[in-house]
Amino acid sequence: MQLIHKLLSVRRTRVTRNGKIRGLSTAELVGIIVIVGILGALGGTYITGMITQSKTNTGNQNAQSLTTTLSSAIAGGATTNAGAGVGNVDSAATAIPMLNAGVAIGGVTYQMNPPIANAGSYTLAGNTFSYTVGSAP
Repeated sequence: MQLIHKLLSVRRTRVTRNGKIRGLSTAELVGIIVIVGILGALGGTYITGMITQSKTNTGNQNAQSLTTTLSSAIAGGATTNAGAGVGNVDSAATAIPMLNAGVAIGGVTYQMNPPIANAGSYTLAGNTFSYTVGSAP
């Protein structure tokens, strides 16, 4: 118990011969602030790049998943032109909401899970979706 009391009562400030308390000078504090600022700026740039890359990767993965789901639906009986048919799709603007909601063809339901939030980032050419880089997925 005495050891704990002794450790807690230790003076933490350093006193010089003339009785002044020593600490960090203004120049040292400014140097520390500058270094922390530089590290923060570099870290922010790095994180922004990572976020952009992850959005691009997510968009590309979603486009592949949409293409696979649409190809399966077409094999099941959906049509991809202006003709009449179950699951008729002309563009990404019509295909993505249809696949998000789910379409039943021949007793099989074709649906995106999780659904695609921003259909405006994708285009449909034939049976293949592509993601527009720079748009939020």
